[in-house]
Amino acid sequence: MSNENGWYKKGIIMIIDTHAHYDDEAFNEDRDALLQGMKEAGVEEIVNIGADLASTKTTVELVKQYDFLYGAVGVHPSNVKELNEEKFAWLSEQCAKERIVM
Repeated sequence: MSNENGWYKKGIIMIIDTHAHYDDEAFNEDRDALLQGMKEAGVEEIVNIGADLASTKTTVELVKQYDFLYGAVGVHPSNVKELNEEKFAWLSEQCAKERIVM
C-alpha cells in the first residue's frame, strides 16, 4: 500500500479489517507486533470475531488492550450445542461493554 500522499491519514479512505481472528493461538508469539504494525500501516479499525465461548472470551480481553479493536461476540452455528441459558446470558452481558457487538 502506498502512502506517498498520506491519503489514508487524511480521512479519504478508512481501512477496516471486518473479520479477524487475532485471538487465535497462532498469533500468540507476535500478536502485539502484528496488531501495532497493522495500525501503523493504516488499518484504522479491526473487528475480531468470537466463534465459540473460548474465542469470545479472548476477543473481549483483546478489545480491552487495543483501542482500535472491536469484538463480535457469539457462537458459530456448529458450536451452538455448548450454549445454555447461563452462557447465553453471559454473551448478552458482553454486548453492554464498549466496542463489543453481537
